[in-house]
Order: sequence, then C-alpha cells, then structure tokens
Amino acid sequence: MRFRPLCSWGGTAAFGCAESHYRSLRANLASVKITTMLLAGLLSLVGCVHALGKTAKAKRFPLWNFDEKPGMCRAKGRLQDKEYCSSKLMDKILAQGKDAIPILISQLTETRPTKQPIYDYWSLTTSGDVAYFILMDLFTDSDWKTFNMPGLEALKDDCTENAENCWLDFLEKHGRKFVQDQWLAAWNANKDRVYWDDTARCFRVRAVSKE
Repeated sequence: MRFRPLCSWGGTAAFGCAESHYRSLRANLASVKITTMLLAGLLSLVGCVHALGKTAKAKRFPLWNFDEKPGMCRAKGRLQDKEYCSSKLMDKILAQGKDAIPILISQLTETRPTKQPIYDYWSLTTSGDVAYFILMDLFTDSDWKTFNMPGLEALKDDCTENAENCWLDFLEKHGRKFVQDQWLAAWNANKDRVYWDDTARCFRVRAVSKE
C-alpha cells in the first residue's frame, strides 16, 4: 500500500488544496495558543486564590511587634475593647475568630521581646507574654472579672506583688511550657463549645448538653 498524498501536486487545484491546509493549520495553531493562554490564566488565578487563603489564615502572629495608638492598650480595659485599645494586630487576631486561639497557644513559649513593654509599669514583655495576655482577655467577660475558659485553675496564683513580679515568679516556678500545656488541655476539652459573643466581645463556652 502506498502513501496517498493530501494533495495531488500540479495545477490550480493543487494550489487551492495547499492553501486550504495552510489555513486549517493556522486556525489550529490559533486555537492552541488561545487554549494555552486560558490555561495559564486559570493557573494564575488558582495561585492567587491559594495565596489569598494563606494570607487569610495566619499561622503565627507578629506579637513581638504589637502596635497601638499612643497611650492606649496599657492600663484599662481588655485588649479587644476598641475604645480602650486601638491595634491593627488585635484587629487581625479578632478577624481569625476562634481559629486564633490555637495559634496564640502555640506562641505561649516564645521569648522574643516586644519593641517596648505593652503594659504600663512593666520593664519588659515578650511575644509569649503578649499571647498570654490576649488569651486571658479574650475569655474575660464584659464585667472584666468573669473568666470563661474552664480548666485553667492551675494558672491561678495568690501573689500579692505587682503584676510583672507575680508573672515572672510564676514562670520561674513552673515555666512557659507548663502554661502552654494547661491552655492546650483546656482548649482541646472545650473547643467545640467555644463561641464568640459579639455583644460582650469575648469568647464564651456553651454548657455541656445533658442529653
């Protein structure tokens, strides 16, 4: 069997046949080019969505770089109370919802100093200290007294000195890992019942169902 040519060469018919195949080839190439461009655009879009997803869900907060408007966040109110504390970092943490809690717990052992102490009358604070302060405030109710996370009784201390000395004495006695372990155990035991109360601006824990 012999190969049959696409066009029989010779004369006007052969020229027309060749021109027809040339046009068909150009159309096919254009189609391939458009398809390639569409695929490239789709891949780029997927990459952007993936990057946005990473941005939306932080894995760690730059607590050492805690920001505030001058004179705020230092002596009165909870860190989530915007009338007492204006902070872009707190806004980002609150935007994460309850997903921020395990992140903050993971940072309790960090020792990087903040640019300056975030509380008045403290000589130094670290990113781990800030994680602890934020966690405590996020579970403190609007009366500034009621604490809503059960299972952290081991972190209570009957110290009568100033806040910084009491905190440093506790860390010297128990260590940051102990604090982290207590918070992690409490979180794992209660996380499915934790919810944000927008009126009180704090996390609360639903009562255990009696069913």
